[in-house]
Amino acid sequence: MARAVKKANKELADLVNNREDHLAKVEAIQQKYSELFQEMKKLERDYNRARRRADQLQKEKDHNRSELTKANNMKNKLEQLCRELQKENRRVKDESKIKEQSEKDKREELSTKFENTIWEIKNRMEEDSDTANNKQLNMEVDDLIRAKLRTLIDQYELRDMQFQSVMRTKELEVQYNQARYEQKRKQADAEAMRAKALHAQVSTFSQTETELRSQLNIYVEKFKQVEDTLNNSNDLFLTFRKEMEEMSKKTKRLEKENMALTKKADLMNRNIISMAEERTRQERELESAKKKSSKLEDICRALQSERTALENKLRGVEEAEEEDEEYSDPGEDGSDDEEDDEDAEGGSEYLDSEGEEEEDDDDEETEDEGLFEDEAETNGNSNAGTHHVNGTGAAAAAAMHTHAHPHVPIPQAKPAVVSGKIRS
Repeated sequence: MARAVKKANKELADLVNNREDHLAKVEAIQQKYSELFQEMKKLERDYNRARRRADQLQKEKDHNRSELTKANNMKNKLEQLCRELQKENRRVKDESKIKEQSEKDKREELSTKFENTIWEIKNRMEEDSDTANNKQLNMEVDDLIRAKLRTLIDQYELRDMQFQSVMRTKELEVQYNQARYEQKRKQADAEAMRAKALHAQVSTFSQTETELRSQLNIYVEKFKQVEDTLNNSNDLFLTFRKEMEEMSKKTKRLEKENMALTKKADLMNRNIISMAEERTRQERELESAKKKSSKLEDICRALQSERTALENKLRGVEEAEEEDEEYSDPGEDGSDDEEDDEDAEGGSEYLDSEGEEEEDDDDEETEDEGLFEDEAETNGNSNAGTHHVNGTGAAAAAAMHTHAHPHVPIPQAKPAVVSGKIRS
């Protein structure tokens, strides 16, 4: 065993010395340790398997011994019972012979007595045959003899029937005892064969147990060798294990840094993609705003031209009214006053309705201005563009008012401040 341990240590030292790299030495020792550990586990499994097998064989051996003891006891009981049956059979045969002989002697005695009686009766009949007076007596004697003969015959038949029944009963008893004897003999033979088989099995189990115990001892020695080798190489393995743990910690740290950088790169990629999508969306919105702005400029130019035309027309109408007033008669002042009152009333009503319409127009203008301002802010136009849009919106509102009320002077719009610019 000590030689095996020294040999294993020498092999391990040679295996480590043949490696120049420190990591290669660690891997070689780890591989050797894994092989020895696997061999140790294998030996443990074989040892446990052999021990379980030995225990099982011991149990089977004990069980077979108990079965053998039971079989031997049964065999002895059967042999004793067979001897008793043989004695009983001999006794029954002897009794049957004695009874048969006694019955035979009785039958012979009865037949002898019967013959003697018949001869006596014949002799008497011959003696009395000569006399006529004895005929009646002879007839009576014959009747008596017949009755006695019938009685004797009946007794004989009854005795014969009893004897036959007794003989049949004895024969049945003999047959039953013989059958029972054969059955017990067969059972005894079977138990004897089973006992022989159990003896052979017990011897086989004993031999197997001996072999398994020797094999178990070999496994125990090998296990001790492996355990000693592992204990000797434990210190070296612990050193390399510490180095491996440090390397594994370093590897984990680098993996964490790599994961953090990967997450950061993924976040930057997502930000770039979102920025590109936002830029594309803003470019689309800018194009749409430019198209809307060009359309609004065209509308504003059309409204400005229409406003100019309406203003010129309004100036012409006002000049014509002034000329009409200058050339009107003074005698028409009373009627003119009445007309002026009526015109004042109608004018007040008209002005009220006009004020309501102007408020509605102002609301519409405010909504249009808000719409223009929202569009201008969304499209990202300059302040000059915003001023131009607001101005065109006011002009459009004035043109719409002039077109709706051509004879009413246009109210002067108050200047409004939008986005820090004054709009008139």
